[in-house]
Amino acid sequence: MVDKVRLDALPYIDKEYSNPDIKEKIDKLIESELKNTQDKPPRFSIPKPVTLFEKNPILRAEYDRIKAKKPIEKFDISRYKLEPPPKDKEDDVQEWISAASNAASQLEHQYLRMVNLELLQQFGANAWRIHNFDLERILERLQDSTENLQNEITNINKLRKADQLEAGVKLKELQTRWINSINKSLQIELACKQLEAEVQDLESKLENAQDSQPTNDSS
Repeated sequence: MVDKVRLDALPYIDKEYSNPDIKEKIDKLIESELKNTQDKPPRFSIPKPVTLFEKNPILRAEYDRIKAKKPIEKFDISRYKLEPPPKDKEDDVQEWISAASNAASQLEHQYLRMVNLELLQQFGANAWRIHNFDLERILERLQDSTENLQNEITNINKLRKADQLEAGVKLKELQTRWINSINKSLQIELACKQLEAEVQDLESKLENAQDSQPTNDSS
């Protein structure tokens, strides 16, 4: 689990990590420690491939064409041409019916274009203004959201820095106390050895003094 992996790094205090030599040693220690850690932090895995436009065959075919770098097919404009039947079929009634039907379709198409242009001229400007207004509101919301997130990040970093600096003062105090305790322990150990040496010297002198005294024979 990720919550079992505790990091005790203090980047605002531990400046040694900026040293390349020390950084290399630290990275090796971290790598060695991670190998022996049972609960390893998760690694990001490559996501599974996603099939685009699976439910839209038209978009899928266009996507495959672009992916294969094939040129787009030319737009067929023959249906928009208003031409009479060819000379060899001028007497064919069916050809004239098809030509007349095509002419009617072209006329209706032009009429619809005129209607759309009139509607666009009458309502298009306002619709475009409303659309731009909506886009501006969306942009403002996104900017506000981004600014709020940036402020939250800044505040978090400020709190992290304050907490680490406060912890740094305590760490330095504890380090000073630890060094003083070590020094006192060494001084006490040295004093004990000196006392032991003095005791051994005194005991040796006492033994020598006892050995040098004459023994009185009892009569």
